[in-house]
Formats: sequence, C-alpha cells, structure tokens
Amino acid sequence: MKLFRNIESFFQKHIEGFFDKTFGSGIQPVELAKSLVKYMENERSVGVSHVYVPNRYVVYLGSEDFNRLQTYQQNIEKELTGYLQQQADHYQYTIMGLLEVKLDSDESLKLGKLRIASSFIEQPLPDSKDVEQDEISHTRVFDKLDVPIFKPAVRLNGRLTVVEGLDTGQRVEAAVNRINIGRRESNEMPLSDMNTSRLHAYVIYEEGAHVLYDAKSLNGTYVNDHRVTRKRLKNKDRIKLGSTVLLYEVK
Repeated sequence: MKLFRNIESFFQKHIEGFFDKTFGSGIQPVELAKSLVKYMENERSVGVSHVYVPNRYVVYLGSEDFNRLQTYQQNIEKELTGYLQQQADHYQYTIMGLLEVKLDSDESLKLGKLRIASSFIEQPLPDSKDVEQDEISHTRVFDKLDVPIFKPAVRLNGRLTVVEGLDTGQRVEAAVNRINIGRRESNEMPLSDMNTSRLHAYVIYEEGAHVLYDAKSLNGTYVNDHRVTRKRLKNKDRIKLGSTVLLYEVK
C-alpha cells in the first residue's frame, strides 16, 4: 500500500543494521509502525476545519517481544514518533501538543501481539503514570498479522443542545466527529459552567451509535439522572454536567 511503502527504507536509514537478524522472531519495528499509522487513522476526529488525531501513543508488547526490543527502545521510539509525524503531516492531521510514542511491557500479551493506547493530552508527559485529568485514552489489541483496516463509519445524524444552564441554546451537530465538552475553549462544545471540568466529557461514534464518555470529571457525568462513565446514547437522552443539561437528539 502507498501508505506504508517507505516504512522499511525509513527504518533502514535511521536504525543501523535494521535488516540484519538483530530483532529475531516476533514483532518487528515495521509492524509497530504499520499498526500505529492504522490506529492513528482510526482514531481521527473530524472537526469543523481540522481533522484531529491523538498526540500520545503507548505500544504495549508481551514480555518476550519487549525484552527483545528493549536494547533499541529509545531509537525505536524516536523513529516511530518521527514516522508517525510524517504521516500526520502528509494527511494534514492536526496534533494538539507534541507527538510522543512509547513502548511498554504487558505480561498478559503473548508473543506476536500488541496493544496500543492513545491519548489526547495538552502537554507531553514524562512518565505514563503521570496522567492529567484531561487525558482521553483508548486501547485496542492487535494480532501481529491481523491489524484492522480503517473503514469509514456509516453516518448518523445527531445533535447536542444545551437546554439548561448558562449556555442554553448552544448546539453542535454529531455525526462521526468527536465532540469534546467542557470549559476548555478549544472544545467542540465549550461551556461557561464553572461546575464543569475543562474537559468534562466527550462523545464519539462507535459501532453505529454515539457513545458518551466521562473524562474523569470532578463532578461526574449523568444521563437521565444516572451517573455514567460510558453510555450509548438514545434519542431524547438528557445529559447533566455540573449545572448544565444537554439534550441528545437523533435527526
């Protein structure tokens, strides 16, 4: 595929002896790059004038794969970051903050499998344990030779409208775009309510429906008076964040 045609030459240029048998059997850096690019594409969020993608990625490997690559970990992380940035620039994706790719170990993963976690964070984090409240994360598990290919989602036309609170009347259309909600001005639905977090909740399109996630907010997110961390939305659901109430409608 055109997307991946230069991966081998990219790594050969930056990692000495890449085509030697240095890495042995198991997952290769090229496969990490392919998985990351497909994952980034799958996690893109279409805004009004920009297409956003996460800026922090952690690739978890089984102990055997991780130990095998650990000697070259810093070089691999650096070149994966560089390659992912190239792809983002090529497709004109918008990345908020510095792009970062890290490798880590997950003993539950078998040889040849990997798990990727992505985050939207405002500043790069020095350590994966120092996670800010505003971080949004998603993870998926991939087989070595079975990386999912992005397929455009079937469009669902929905709408979020503020029906109670300081921003009554504000609305945003919901299709396959990601909608961040809270006091942060860059959110797709910025709120004036001081009882909401800067990033309080977000809505994404999953498997034919809009799904609401609480973004580790201080005061919680409620749907029809029930506190939720994740909720598949239905027509006429009422979402309460702080002193603000949103109405979700399917058009």
